[in-house]
Amino acid sequence: MLRASRRVLRPGGRLAFHTIELPPGLAPAKRRRAISIGPPAVTVRTSYLGLLQSAGFIEVDAVDLTAEYLATQHRWLAATLHHEEGLRVALGDDAVGAGIERRQRTVNAIEEGLLLRTLYTATR
Repeated sequence: MLRASRRVLRPGGRLAFHTIELPPGLAPAKRRRAISIGPPAVTVRTSYLGLLQSAGFIEVDAVDLTAEYLATQHRWLAATLHHEEGLRVALGDDAVGAGIERRQRTVNAIEEGLLLRTLYTATR
C-alpha cells in the first residue's frame, strides 16, 4: 500500500497518517495484553519508519501523539459517563457497559505505556 501511495504522489508530495502501536521492547505478557486491548492493526511488528523508507519515501518523520491520544480517551470516557443514562436507553445496557469497560481498559493501557499513538509523515 505504501509503494502504491508513493506512485500516485507527484514528486515532493507528502503522505501523512497516524496509527496506534506498541512501544518497542515490551515483555511478552505486556505485549499480549496490549494487543488484546488495542485495535486489530496494533499487531504490526515492523517499524513504520522502516516500511516508509523501504517504499522509497524520504524525509520520513514520526511524532509521538500519545499524550493527546490519552486526553481524547479521557474525554470520550467522561462524556460517555456523563450521558450514560440516555445512552443506556438508546443503545441498551450491555452495549454501553461494554463500551465503558473497553474505553477504561484503553485508558489504563495508555497510562501503563502499552499503547502509543504516532503521526508519520513522509515525502516522495
